[in-house]
Amino acid sequence: AGGSIGLHTQNSGDDINYIISGTGKAVCDDKDEELKAGVIHICPKGSQHTIINTGKDDLVMLTIVVAR
Repeated sequence: AGGSIGLHTQNSGDDINYIISGTGKAVCDDKDEELKAGVIHICPKGSQHTIINTGKDDLVMLTIVVAR
């Protein structure tokens, strides 16, 4: 709870995050998106983003980075 991946620039490719369980918030280029099970969050290559666990439980997600 309260953990974060930290704000960074997504240089390696498009970042695709599928939320398996828990709740959180994604911030991509200053736009907030609420995260919960079943949500897919995409942050394009070159964008600045972070993901924050806003819940009491673990935020579990599958992340795929599409290199391009």
